[in-house]
Amino acid sequence: MRERVKRIFKNVDDHLDLIVLMNSTEPHIDMSFFYATGVTDGIFEGCAAWLRPDGSAEIMTSALEEQAAKKSGLPLHIFRHREEPAKLLRDLLRGHRRIGVNAAELTYEAYTRLRKYAPKNARFLDVSEAVVQARLVKDATEIESIQKACDIASKSFEETLAFIRPGVEEAEVASELVYHMQKNGATGPSFRTIVGSGPNGAEPHYTAGPRKIEKGDLIVIDFGSLYRMYCSDVTRTVVVGPPSEEQRLMFDTVAQAQKAALAKMRPGTKGKAVDAAARALIDATKYKGLFIHGLGHSVGLAVHDGGALHTTSELVLKSNMVMTDEPGVYVPGFGGVRIEDTVLITPKGGQYMSSARRELLEV
Repeated sequence: MRERVKRIFKNVDDHLDLIVLMNSTEPHIDMSFFYATGVTDGIFEGCAAWLRPDGSAEIMTSALEEQAAKKSGLPLHIFRHREEPAKLLRDLLRGHRRIGVNAAELTYEAYTRLRKYAPKNARFLDVSEAVVQARLVKDATEIESIQKACDIASKSFEETLAFIRPGVEEAEVASELVYHMQKNGATGPSFRTIVGSGPNGAEPHYTAGPRKIEKGDLIVIDFGSLYRMYCSDVTRTVVVGPPSEEQRLMFDTVAQAQKAALAKMRPGTKGKAVDAAARALIDATKYKGLFIHGLGHSVGLAVHDGGALHTTSELVLKSNMVMTDEPGVYVPGFGGVRIEDTVLITPKGGQYMSSARRELLEV
């Protein structure tokens, strides 16, 4: 993990003595804690990672997480009683004048604790952009974990298809898919599974409700698995029975847009150019203006991992970034189509990491 820590410091403009990645209570957990330490289990509420410019790191942890923390191989500072964290914070902050914090993930309560126990003349600096930049480019271990998460999600989707039929509730399909993901080795889903049938598919962030699937429905299924803390993100659109001409046209338009975007996903390309490739194709059809979100986002320890591909994105793609390619068309009252894959940026271009069938499947 030393190289990851060094990468964060390399992206910081100012000299720092120390960076502290401080967790609060769930869900306010800084996933960069796991990035810098390599820990793959546990929650680590109220714990912290202490990073230094030479790449070294230490963990301040409760006894609750001691065994998980030991797997990192890093030096540990363990507290077993409620009064002990205050002393540890004071000792670990002593002598440091320029301290970096990941302000984007730091609660106000955690910041006031750090401020209280730091030297009076200590200055805190926000390093959140440096953390994002470090996490955007994945190392081999991260790519391996994301690939496994994609493999699990793809296999589980294929296994769930036979369950989808008229009369089954959206929520039942979602739970069946999550069951298969965990059965196939996932820790859990990487986000709330979306199953939007019929008109519900026109809501990009719909989840899954009591609506019963009907014959003729388009169904947008957005899902991902979590493996060793890393996420996958995949969307497929299926149809119950033979598709109508309109459904086929919608699907084919989105499929072509996804391919157009993939062709642009190579090192050196700006995010807005990738988005434009898909958007121009959709906007040249009757569905102009119905692609209502950005083309994609980075994936890693979080399913939205800090980078994005949208109409104004200045993000420049680099090898070993992992992004989604997910154009969509949404017609209120009728339904939607979205096709999404997790994509690895390679020197030769974008490479799909998710492998579930992309054609319009009839169930």
